Amino acid sequence: MVYTMLSVDDFSSMECTSSMTRMDYLLAVCEVFLLKSMYGEEDGLMNQQYHHHQEEKPIRRKRSMSKTRPRKVTEKFICCEKSIIKKAVENRVILENRGNSIMNGELNIEFKNLIICNGGSLESVKLVIEKTLFKTDVKPEEGRFSIPQKQMSNSFLEPEEDAHLSTRNEGKMCEIKVMLIEPSRRISEINLRKWFMNKDNGKVSLSYVLVTYWNEVVTRNNLECDTKVQLWAFRKGVDLCFALVKLQD
Repeated sequence: MVYTMLSVDDFSSMECTSSMTRMDYLLAVCEVFLLKSMYGEEDGLMNQQYHHHQEEKPIRRKRSMSKTRPRKVTEKFICCEKSIIKKAVENRVILENRGNSIMNGELNIEFKNLIICNGGSLESVKLVIEKTLFKTDVKPEEGRFSIPQKQMSNSFLEPEEDAHLSTRNEGKMCEIKVMLIEPSRRISEINLRKWFMNKDNGKVSLSYVLVTYWNEVVTRNNLECDTKVQLWAFRKGVDLCFALVKLQD
């Protein structure tokens, strides 16, 4: 690797004005570096040719940077600067969007700590669903949070748990009581139930629902229609638990 060293003398004759921006100074340094490295490469090439042909050839001396024409800020450089800044802003937006996407796909560190503090296992954490709340999810008369099977990101039940939810007890579908970490970080309990819904086309859709104490969760955490949330599942030993995360707009 070849290094080109710059010194203060290389910039002694350069005209600098108070109107120059940081980008102007950066471009000036690049210009000086390019000129100095270019003439340095020419000298090296001529030396190689001299040793190869065993004949003396005039070696071009490095151009003195003190005789370099002072650099002036032109419209070309201004346009170049605007283009670079615009590109940097676009890249920043892309990176921020990627960052948000990655954050949305991974559980918040604060919730991870709560899971550990409450005896849960981080290895068992998986995203169940990310959804926007509908009116039926926050309406007191409904009293349930729906998890449509077709919208689930991952399965979260063990076979015996799923089989238990498919059975009935005195005509009612069986439930599983689970621990819930609410968006407010409060620890509570809620019931999980399986729900079959008959459609007009004769087909049956399957959803899981959080019931019994759901209205209290809605009130305590100010959940409203169009609020975007994530439901995460994890295990405390063999017991199923949930963490409900409210996403910021």
